[in-house]
Formats: sequence, C-alpha cells, structure tokens
Amino acid sequence: MSHYTGFAPPIAFHTNILTIFPHFQPWSLPKLARWAVENGFAGLEVGPAVPLVAADFAAARAAGATIFCLTYGRNVLAGDPAERALHQRNVLDRVRFAGEQGIPLVVLATGRAPGKTLRQNLPAVVEWLGEQVLPLARQGGVTVAIENCPAVGNIATSPAMWHTLFDGALPELALGFDPSHLVWQFVDPYAALRDFGHKVRHVHVKDTAIDRARLAVEGIDGEGWWRYTLPGWGELNWAALIAGLQQADYAGCLSIEHEDALWDRNEGQVLQSLLWSKRFLERYLAEPVEIPPVEAHAPEAVAGVKPI
Repeated sequence: MSHYTGFAPPIAFHTNILTIFPHFQPWSLPKLARWAVENGFAGLEVGPAVPLVAADFAAARAAGATIFCLTYGRNVLAGDPAERALHQRNVLDRVRFAGEQGIPLVVLATGRAPGKTLRQNLPAVVEWLGEQVLPLARQGGVTVAIENCPAVGNIATSPAMWHTLFDGALPELALGFDPSHLVWQFVDPYAALRDFGHKVRHVHVKDTAIDRARLAVEGIDGEGWWRYTLPGWGELNWAALIAGLQQADYAGCLSIEHEDALWDRNEGQVLQSLLWSKRFLERYLAEPVEIPPVEAHAPEAVAGVKPI
C-alpha cells in the first residue's frame, strides 16, 4: 500500500512565552525542546532571548526537536545609534549562526526609522537587507522571511507593502505570515494569503479579538478595543486559513506564538494553553491514510456508461 500524509504541517511554538515573560524563571533551550517533544510538538521557533550556544542547540536536537527558525523582531533602524547597532549586530549573528547550524530560516523585521512613512523607509530597508543581510544568508544557505508585525519597527505590514518589498525591491525575501496583525488593521487575511501564499515560508498561529462596542466609542486610535488571543478565541477562521495554506502548497510549520494575556500568569497556564492551541490546530489537519493497491482488473462499463 502507498502512504498519503495529506496536509499536516508540523506544529511548533515560539520560545518567547517561556523565555522573556517576568512571571517565572526563563526556560533554557534544552528544557523547552524536551517539553515540546514529550508533548507532541515537532519543534521550536527560537526567539531573541535564547542565547546562541551551539551546545544548547545540539541538546535540543538530541531531544528530538526540530529548530524551524531563528526569529529576531526588533527595530534595526531605530533612531538611537546604539540601539540600532545592537539590533543589527544581533540579526547578523543569527543569520550567521543559522548557516553554521543548518537552520534553514531566519524571521526578521525590516526596521523602520522614526518620523518617516513606510515608503520613505524603503531605501534604508533595501540597503540594510540587500547589502548586509541577504548576502550573508546566501553564504549560509539561509532563507530570510519578514514577518508582518507593525509593532517591532517594520514596513512589511500590509499586502501593499509586501508587493513593494517582495515583488519589487527584494524578491529574494520571503514572508513570515501572521494573520492576527491583519485583523486589527482591518486587512482581509484570507485575500492576503491567497495573493501572497507563494511567498509564505513561516506562519505564526495566534488570533485577535475585537471589542466592537469599545471600538465604537474609542475609535481606532483608542485603546483596549483589540487584543491577541489563543487561536480560535478571536476573529480568524482557521479552517479557511489552513485551506489557503494547503492551496499554496505551504511547506513550513505552524508556530504557536502565545501572546494571550489571559493565559500567561504562570507556567501552568502557559503550558496548558500551548497544548490547547495544538489540539485546536490538529482538528484542521489531515490524518495519514493508507491507499490500497490498484486492482488487477477494472470493473467493466455498465448501462452504456463509459469511463471518462
């Protein structure tokens, strides 16, 4: 019998929730990897708080965890020269480390200089990525994807800017797709995925809830009318998103990025919500099936009906 796995991307989670939150002692990468594998996750997305220690990455792999990517969402074009230099150095360190470690993907923000519009930032973004980041990535066989988060110093925040950046200025770049950001920007996430699915190399799984009663009195410049949630607790239709990824032949992982403030008060809540999010996703993924062998003789046509 032949084997068919259907569409079942591996499920991972972002290390940030267990490494940068102040409510408990940060977890080491080996501890994260062991817990992930013991609880049915395929591996990890490694965020900026995890030190680039080769022995820790080796231990994570020895535990059975795949390191799907290194992620560094910080403003590499910050106004303060020291901050800008720090983030740029950290990005280059991660691209170099990914190449050395055989990690195929680095997910970044573009950077955004203060006081300038998205498009006014384009020349500086192209210079930084095109002259420093991408040549280093090529040397190490690493793909660079830009996530669409507006909060980390970034111009790749909408389909219009994706077109400008990915289809125009730097077609070598890929997209790290996080539909939760599009919800509170009132951008259609399903149309965005349909149009740019061919560029998607990484997916963040989280949701966004909108309090429309509060929005009606606060306006979009007000506060408290939206928040990030676990998948399924917000506005997004995950069946439609998974179908869009399947249609785009998406080959990456589904990485749970936990940013739900209702579920991060202690380690138990975090771990429980990661497991709940994993179970939520699994119901949309296809189970493997065994395909019976071809029959020796096909049935004869009956009632004058011929095979097409």
